Amino acid sequence: MLKNVTDPSAVVIDGRATVRRARNLQQIFIHIMLFALAFCTLFPFYLMVNSSFKYKMQIVDNVWFLTPPFHLDNYINAIRQISPFMLNSIIVTAGIVLGVVVVAVMAGYAFVRFDMPGGNLLFFLIISLMMIPSFLLLLPQFVLVNKMGLLNTYAVQILPPIGALAPMAVLLARTYFASLSTSLFEAASIDGAGELRILLSVVVPLSMPVIATIAVIDSLAGWNNFIWPLMTASKESVKPVIIALQGIMNNTQNEQGVQLAGYVAASIPLLLFFLLATKQFVSGLSSGAIKA
Repeated sequence: MLKNVTDPSAVVIDGRATVRRARNLQQIFIHIMLFALAFCTLFPFYLMVNSSFKYKMQIVDNVWFLTPPFHLDNYINAIRQISPFMLNSIIVTAGIVLGVVVVAVMAGYAFVRFDMPGGNLLFFLIISLMMIPSFLLLLPQFVLVNKMGLLNTYAVQILPPIGALAPMAVLLARTYFASLSTSLFEAASIDGAGELRILLSVVVPLSMPVIATIAVIDSLAGWNNFIWPLMTASKESVKPVIIALQGIMNNTQNEQGVQLAGYVAASIPLLLFFLLATKQFVSGLSSGAIKA
């Protein structure tokens, strides 16, 4: 009686081919999903930029494609209306980012370097602040800053957002600092460096990826902060550009192209900052800056 004998090497080769095909299909599926997500993210921005060069009737006739004539006067009108407020947004956003970075770096370093009684509990309490919805704090914060006489100032637009954004930044900084080799701290201590010198000369240079990550995330939050400035900054001298954009939208003399040009122009400083910080930002993400 003959037995069906299977070649073991053929089974191994066939199994490897099956695994290879499965991996290829997985990669194809992943790339399709990434392409779909990129399309959903970029297509609205494309429509905004496309329509910003058109007059109203051009948008109605062909909303999908860029067709001549191109009306650069939309940008001239929009920039003329929002330019006085761009500096306000830059000052406020820079203040928020600087404040959050300083708080996160110093707090994260303290949690990693010093064995404080109740340190873990304090860190947990700081992180738990992220679970409180921000809109619940709007009224108490408004009453507080009103009594302090901070309404219609840069300070009122900078200090409360620093407190709101600091917990996430502290989490990122502490996680990143904990991954640094302790031998670096020991070598600096042997050389006679104090804690502040170690922080500024050793930790900060090695932690630029996580600092850039914090800066990008918080600059986006600060630049797009709408509700809080709407409540606390009504004066033209301190009003941020995101509030000024509402004036463009509500002005019936502005066509849709001018309104969209205003949004594009207002996003340019943030895009430039992101482009400058992209390398460090991606490095921070890939090196484990964001971990559970």
